[in-house]
Amino acid sequence: MKQESDRDLYLITIFTFITVLLWIYFELVRTTKTSTNTAVVNQLITPLTPKLDTDTLDILTNKKRY
Repeated sequence: MKQESDRDLYLITIFTFITVLLWIYFELVRTTKTSTNTAVVNQLITPLTPKLDTDTLDILTNKKRY
């Protein structure tokens, strides 16, 4: 009786361990395949260009103050 109970507990432990490993594996696969970046985020993370608009700077420097 005790040996059969130990065997059942051992099998439940093994199946639970395999289930947890498969669960972790499939969650990792799912998260690597899906992108969380939206169009707004992609627009916000684009790098800025270091080019200055010299025409606008000239207009600002020539502007008179009142």
